[in-house]
Amino acid sequence: MLKGISLEFASVPDPVPSSKWVNSSEKERINNINAAMQNFPGHEQMEIKSALTNGQVSLELKVVMAANERGVFLLDFEEWIKKMVDTGISIWHVPIGDKNSLRNLRGIEVAINEDL
Repeated sequence: MLKGISLEFASVPDPVPSSKWVNSSEKERINNINAAMQNFPGHEQMEIKSALTNGQVSLELKVVMAANERGVFLLDFEEWIKKMVDTGISIWHVPIGDKNSLRNLRGIEVAINEDL
């Protein structure tokens, strides 16, 4: 064991989606997420893009947020959705392009392949 670091959560399995979630169509899963998020503060700033059987829900924010604000917002939303819909859900933001103006000035371009 590392000094001062507890590894008690390393052996705890991740929650998996319920059979209800897995057996629903993607359209039904998205509808369930959309219905549950209506009471979440800031829900109008999000758009659900996909809801996979493995519990991964992809969304896109319609507003620009600083990385630290976005992280906290998405973690809060994930906690909300886990309580309201299914504990096996994990929230993912769709890839965001490089917004760094200095890299853009130097001509460095970061390409995102969305076919993966």
